[in-house]
Amino acid sequence: MENNKNDIPLCLGYDRVSTVSQAENGLSLDVQKVKILEKIQEIGGELAEDIFVDGGLSGTSMANRTGLQEMLARCSKGDISYLVVQDSSRISRNTFEYLFIKKQLEKYDVKTIPLTGMIVDENNPISDAVDELMAVVNSIQPKLTSYKVKQTAREKFKNGIWPAFATLGYKNIVNPNPIGSYDKRIVVQDEKTAPFITQAYMMYATGDHSIFSITQYLTKNGVEGRLGKKLHYSAVYNILTNPFCYGLMRWKGLEVMGKHEPLITKPIFDVVQGILAGKGDYGIRKRKHNFLLNGFVFCKNCRRRFVAEWHYGDIKFKARGGRIGYYHCSGLGKRGTGCKEKYILLEDLERLVEQEIEKLEFKPEFVEAVKRNVKQVYFETSERGESAKKAINNRKVALEIKRDKLEEELLSGTFDSDTYKRLKVKIDAGLLDVQKELLEIDKIRTVDMGIIEEVLAITQNIAKAYKKADIYHKKAYLHFFFNEFLVKDKKIAEIKYQPVIEALQQANSVIFSQTLLRGQDSNLEP
Repeated sequence: MENNKNDIPLCLGYDRVSTVSQAENGLSLDVQKVKILEKIQEIGGELAEDIFVDGGLSGTSMANRTGLQEMLARCSKGDISYLVVQDSSRISRNTFEYLFIKKQLEKYDVKTIPLTGMIVDENNPISDAVDELMAVVNSIQPKLTSYKVKQTAREKFKNGIWPAFATLGYKNIVNPNPIGSYDKRIVVQDEKTAPFITQAYMMYATGDHSIFSITQYLTKNGVEGRLGKKLHYSAVYNILTNPFCYGLMRWKGLEVMGKHEPLITKPIFDVVQGILAGKGDYGIRKRKHNFLLNGFVFCKNCRRRFVAEWHYGDIKFKARGGRIGYYHCSGLGKRGTGCKEKYILLEDLERLVEQEIEKLEFKPEFVEAVKRNVKQVYFETSERGESAKKAINNRKVALEIKRDKLEEELLSGTFDSDTYKRLKVKIDAGLLDVQKELLEIDKIRTVDMGIIEEVLAITQNIAKAYKKADIYHKKAYLHFFFNEFLVKDKKIAEIKYQPVIEALQQANSVIFSQTLLRGQDSNLEP
């Protein structure tokens, strides 16, 4: 195209807004377009192309700004005289990129005309220096904004509100009942995925599932990753190891209990982490059936794992509902193993393990110590809460007295209306802060009574708590007390306890029955 600079100057316009909301509500784009066209008409120019636009994009990087890139490509033809923009910061808020773009425009002999600010005269070194100084100033704003956003996110996190995208099982929403500046956006359970994430934890806690089978279960039920992507092994692993699901938030080196509703309890989370950490020991793999003792029982003869299976027969096992269950050594019948350990009925082995649970109890002194500590923690936290409430209520009363006195002075003519309004705003703000603090104290659960009940139940009567528990909690109890059972001749020949139980025994806080091990008394002394 032949250069038109000696006739009517050809012009380009460039327009950018930094947020999607600005792009959608017409605050900048439409207004700036009109002003750009007016400026081109004012200088007697002609718009060579439609105004190039980047809507809802930051000015700190030109990588994703297609409008800017297309504008520079158009300038490279060499027939453009002027580029009209709202101000120099619209071109870029990154100093290095601004200077690069400026050099490119100078190379194409294109002069920039901002609607606001100074028009740069390339022949004037002072004007050029001021323009570069303004580029530095423009670069400060996004850095300040970024800093403020990070600080706000940090304070939000410290107040128990998750400041980032919600993890799977949760969703980000606008809080319909905010009580402060930090909880305007919160995370809540996603009714579409939360039940399946909870069930995934419960399934894995049994020890009868692998991450692969959990992935299949979630996919089958329509659970997807972010942006609708298919779940993969790593994503499911991250779900099962994310403490956010029981309430603990970790973010940028910080750690705090969140105010969101947990998907699981911490004991279930701990069981899952134990299985994940020692999956080689617990033999985690896809199983068709859920057997209580899988992963706990080993053969005394060959050290191989015991496995369980159902034998079916509608007539033969009619009295048992058409099936009968057995545990047996996984090496039984395999060529070259030489293991002759016999089958043992499922209920017989589980009854033997239950009898071992019955032999284990905490000393009365230990139980009483637990009770005392639990009560002390409960009462201390309750007292702190009541003390804090009392102090806040005292502040509330003082503010209400100030408000009443202010109204009296307004009626007596001591204050004019403007002074009254200004002082009342401060008092109302103080009362609002007080109300928020009271609501915060009421919302904080300093002691989880469910955990207290579970702790007291297991310390007072381990066997009773075990018998009443479902299979998931039974497995949790077994993981807590026992490392493995060694079976020989259909009997439990040896027991290996978890290190925590050995530590309690050394502290003389646990009693073992005299019949637990042959030749040892209740304190495991010869």
